[in-house]
Amino acid sequence: MAVLPAAHPAVRRIIGLDGAEHVELVPVRPGVVNGHTPAEAVTPAELDPDSDASGEIHRDADPLQDVDLAHVHFGYDYLEPESVDDVVEHFETAGIPFVLTVHDIVYPTHEDELPHRDHTGTLVEAASAVITLTEVAAHELWVRWGVEPVVVPHPRLLDEAEISAAVRAGKHLRGPGDPLVVGVLLERMGENIEGPELLDQLALVVQGRRGAHLRIVVEAQAWRDACGEDREAGGHHLVAELAAEGGWESVRLVRYESLDLGPVLPEFAALDVCVLPYRFATHSTWLELCRDLGVAPVFPSVGFLRDQWFDRCDPGEHSGEVYDPRDPSAVAVAVRAALEDPRAVPPRVAGADPATVVATHARIYREAAGG
Repeated sequence: MAVLPAAHPAVRRIIGLDGAEHVELVPVRPGVVNGHTPAEAVTPAELDPDSDASGEIHRDADPLQDVDLAHVHFGYDYLEPESVDDVVEHFETAGIPFVLTVHDIVYPTHEDELPHRDHTGTLVEAASAVITLTEVAAHELWVRWGVEPVVVPHPRLLDEAEISAAVRAGKHLRGPGDPLVVGVLLERMGENIEGPELLDQLALVVQGRRGAHLRIVVEAQAWRDACGEDREAGGHHLVAELAAEGGWESVRLVRYESLDLGPVLPEFAALDVCVLPYRFATHSTWLELCRDLGVAPVFPSVGFLRDQWFDRCDPGEHSGEVYDPRDPSAVAVAVRAALEDPRAVPPRVAGADPATVVATHARIYREAAGG
């Protein structure tokens, strides 16, 4: 089996490849596609433990030569529409069925949603099986393309040891007393993420309140691209200028590497509230990181974020505030509400435990491969 793109840590956790044997990273460029997404090649023995396969991976011209099944996750947005057709044709020519997980119907870094929807439609219609994360997303896919996806809830991203370590380390980042720490995820600072204007709106959070601290979380390469700074440069003066009118007790920039979230986990665990200021999205992996670490998210009423966070539970009993992105004052009101009425994060739904998710994927793989 090949998993595209395998480099993303969420993909490895979701389908249970962490710690799996006979897994090797190989470059995958199906057909004439000039993509750069890595993939994991998994031998037939990995797909079926009773197989007589030798477990060897042969590096020939086509890295998918010995693959029985492909699984496409997020990350195909970089392709041109004709390249998506090439990918599908490559799979068909090679006789490789593929499973598609639709994380995003509207891709959260694209102002123009049409190319991604075209990509998704092409892949959905050609896939042997389609997976998505919520019932509402499954219904949307059925309405748009007439497919019946399997709903596999998002499992936790972190294991118990990682959660405990992050929480312990996070306590040392909060300072003396009982401060309030608000995080804002600017991520890649693209068209989909609010920027300085959002920080201005959050100034209302600290009116009449003391001891509130702000943490601005941004992807490291995006920060370097935007600010032209060297890797080791702090950039804190720029952050302080952006939030100077906010009245925060302190403001700090937290940068992370997109494929290595380990160092940022204590920073995330130290937050009381995290603002996810998407202009558009379908689902969010960051919501699941909030759930893992017990952080209350504040997010806009776009896509299926509300359905993902409050899946089959009473919103009135759990943390998480939803705001109207069209209302400039709404995000600050939502953050204040989250700070003033702290609650436990919603539990994961039945079927979202890692063992069940891995078993569900294994069943889907066997059926798609004709096993």
